[in-house]
Amino acid sequence: MEYFDEFLSFLKEEGIEKLYNHQKESIRLLDEGKSVILSTPTSSGKSIVAYYGIIRAWKKGMKSLYSVPLRALAEEKWNELRFFSRYGMKIMISTGDYDETSTYLKNYDVVISTSEKIDSILRNNPQVFEGLGFVVFDEIHNIMDETRGHTLEIVITKMRYMFENIQFLAMSATVNNISEISEWLNSSSVISDFRPVPLSKFIIAGDYVYDENGRKVDEIESLEKFIPQTLEDGGQTLIFVNSRKATEKYAEKISYEVNRYLSDKDRLLLSELDLGDEGSLNHKLYSTLRKGVGYHHAGMLSEQRRLVEKLFREGHLKLVVATTTLAAGMNLPARSVIIKDIFRYNGFSSDMIPNFEIQQMLGRAGRVKYDRIGNGYIYSSKTRIRDVFNYYINGELENIESKIDERKLRMHVLGLISSNLCRDKVSLKNFFDLTLAFKQGRELDSWIEEAIDFLSKNEMIKDNERLRATPFGKRVSELYIDPVSGVILRRLIDEADIDNILLGISVTPDMPQMYVGENDAEVFRNLLSANINAEEGQIKVALVLRDWINEVPEDSIVEKYNIWPADIRNRVEIADWLSHSLYEISKVFGKARTDLRVLNYRISNGVREDIIPLTFVPNVGRVRARRLMVNGYDLSKLANANPADIGKIPGFGEKISENIIRDAKRILDKGVTFGL
Repeated sequence: MEYFDEFLSFLKEEGIEKLYNHQKESIRLLDEGKSVILSTPTSSGKSIVAYYGIIRAWKKGMKSLYSVPLRALAEEKWNELRFFSRYGMKIMISTGDYDETSTYLKNYDVVISTSEKIDSILRNNPQVFEGLGFVVFDEIHNIMDETRGHTLEIVITKMRYMFENIQFLAMSATVNNISEISEWLNSSSVISDFRPVPLSKFIIAGDYVYDENGRKVDEIESLEKFIPQTLEDGGQTLIFVNSRKATEKYAEKISYEVNRYLSDKDRLLLSELDLGDEGSLNHKLYSTLRKGVGYHHAGMLSEQRRLVEKLFREGHLKLVVATTTLAAGMNLPARSVIIKDIFRYNGFSSDMIPNFEIQQMLGRAGRVKYDRIGNGYIYSSKTRIRDVFNYYINGELENIESKIDERKLRMHVLGLISSNLCRDKVSLKNFFDLTLAFKQGRELDSWIEEAIDFLSKNEMIKDNERLRATPFGKRVSELYIDPVSGVILRRLIDEADIDNILLGISVTPDMPQMYVGENDAEVFRNLLSANINAEEGQIKVALVLRDWINEVPEDSIVEKYNIWPADIRNRVEIADWLSHSLYEISKVFGKARTDLRVLNYRISNGVREDIIPLTFVPNVGRVRARRLMVNGYDLSKLANANPADIGKIPGFGEKISENIIRDAKRILDKGVTFGL
């Protein structure tokens, strides 16, 4: 078999001298025009097959789409695929707002995106994908994800429903029912348990380490004394625990044992890390980083997690402690993986972590080009050791199962009707008959009827002989929000009280609640005098948003509500979109309100109304804008200020002061306003 020159050039760049058998077989099937599901362990080179398929499509004048579960992974794939731009291949990443115009994507040969963004494009601007010939679905086992899996399943179904003769490559770590998934996708399957770096699995229980056959292979004093041994001879280790607090606590605890493994070069680099603008939030992280240990969890700011990942990849960090829930989203191979916690709280009780997730974590062990073998350790109590062997060593993996349910289906029914993809009940049935949910026996017919009834009663569709979306329904679909959220926001378009609006946004199903302890429930209810029925966790979100738009410092909000920095950013990002949606829905009913746009801007930027004009200036966020205002500067005075005077204000240097004054003048000269 002869490969394309561009592909061979990429292999050479990556130092790959030959392909593995599963890669060769997958490429052979792609060359025959077949769709393929490739199921092999983590770090076995599945992406190489995807890149070959993309080149093949490009050579044939067809476009490719690369679907990933997370924005961070989209950026990672974009960085890798940019190699082919030197040959004229045009590659673009698209993970932005769901209702933004995406027409520009027609000009690219390869688009990398998340399933949610792809679904929104298919609703709003499907012509972007004209000429599409090849689609990669990375991590297809994420169909099992309770929150996002349904969208991935719908996107796969839409691709099969909308495009003829389209070729798929679905990639997954090993799961139990690959044959069923292959049959669903009408694809050939390539299955292998080959790993470039062999994996040895062990159980740590009590004072002993056991191999996969139950034999004692080592005696240890404690886990904390054993972990540093995994770092000898340049080793790196990942430790998985079951909570955010546990990552920070254990990273601090173990860091004193790790520090001695740092080289002088590592120690110097880590001591000179820049804390940035969020110094107070980074202080705890910095104290462990300089000892060669990082932690990684969903409560951290994204820039903090990226820093930890970068330092670990470069070898400066020797150990990272992460939550089990982030295992799938991390691309951090290590010589050793230690799973410290096998139980995880599900909101009601603690359950054993699914075997599939455990194998995903263990699969991170073994660094290609660095290690001859990877070591995966599962830590267990003596009383649970039999369960660990039965479930994680000898047990079967879970099946990929559809997560479509009645509520999730309602949103997709509206999207199908709004985009004119389905115009009657027959076509809706034909569409959903192509889903994995149908194949696995879900009650889809009754759910479709209930969805149509809900959408009709709430004036989102007209149910005559033909189904069509109303202007309200079409806008809700374009905004990519739950129809129930659309109903709630519609009720807010005449609401004047900001507290009521914030709470209304917080009770939508698109906004995750926040945990509230029993002792805090009544306190939160008394803090918000809104007249909308809400649960305490929803009230807490509204209170956080209220403090945010009133410029309460982030670290103060974190301490006041006992939350994490990323919890603020996450809720603000969702509230930004929902408040934008509220304004857009108000326009549909002829009630466009300037104050709703102002509120949307305040949520997006975390500012009071008086400093909004100052925040139009590049590099002036909410902190700098307030400092300028306190020192007597509005936009006009700033444009005519002396750089030396601005430079005396904390947080402003001489160079940035000059740039800010120049940009303020430009804004005034152009008459740039809020556009209201």
